[in-house]
Amino acid sequence: MPRLQLVATLWFFIICSFLSLSAPAQASNDILKKLYLKEKKAKEIPEGITLSGEFGALTASGNTNTTTFKAALSSEHEMRKWSNSYHTQVIYKQNKTETSTFVSAQRFLVNAQLDYKLPSINNRLFIYAEYEDDRFNGFRYQTAVAAGYSSHAWKNKESQFRYSIGPGYSYSEREITDAEKNKSFDVFKEMIIRASVDYNLSISKSAKFRQFMSTEAGQETNRSRSETSLTASIIESLAMKLSFVMIYNDGTLQTNEDLSTETSISMVYQFF
Repeated sequence: MPRLQLVATLWFFIICSFLSLSAPAQASNDILKKLYLKEKKAKEIPEGITLSGEFGALTASGNTNTTTFKAALSSEHEMRKWSNSYHTQVIYKQNKTETSTFVSAQRFLVNAQLDYKLPSINNRLFIYAEYEDDRFNGFRYQTAVAAGYSSHAWKNKESQFRYSIGPGYSYSEREITDAEKNKSFDVFKEMIIRASVDYNLSISKSAKFRQFMSTEAGQETNRSRSETSLTASIIESLAMKLSFVMIYNDGTLQTNEDLSTETSISMVYQFF
């Protein structure tokens, strides 16, 4: 009996010693795991990059049967020598009658601007490129590239104003349909001057106002765009956006309107 008690006592001390040694090790493992996850998360979301998505949809039935869809993706990448911005947008609208279904709006737009920071504060050189495919503006597609000078006139916590101007080149194809409904295309290739201004204002902690305008002027075509928007935060990364867009295209045929407007309400999600 004393021998059994001695063995039990020894096992008791061994188990206690093992637990006392493993507890700090477990705590250390937990700390290392937290540090690893934190470092991994930091690597997954690089500093200086923002990404936001915009989505809006409207379906109506009854006297009017329409389906409207709008989606956009915007990103900005701030680096030591470069400041880049990217934007993609899709708009689609379908109308339905008792006898037929037809599309009344369909546009795809993608553009990017790369700004190289000069040694002087807020002064930059930019490269810009865009592609637009609008089924109802009279063109098969329109593209443009430009390069020149850009600058932040001012930039603070409340507001910022930046502009850019420079020469460029545009290439577009205008769709023509003759009396027999045969389609052909006129090609426009010309030098242009591109200019843009972008003003942002923080009205409050949860509301922001933006006014953006750009123009691409050439001898054959003149294309301008204006977007006025108001964004209000709802919860954390989710916001509501009200926007009014005007697009002017004076190179279209007389069967197409030079000026088109869009008013929309959409949801915006800030990924990071």
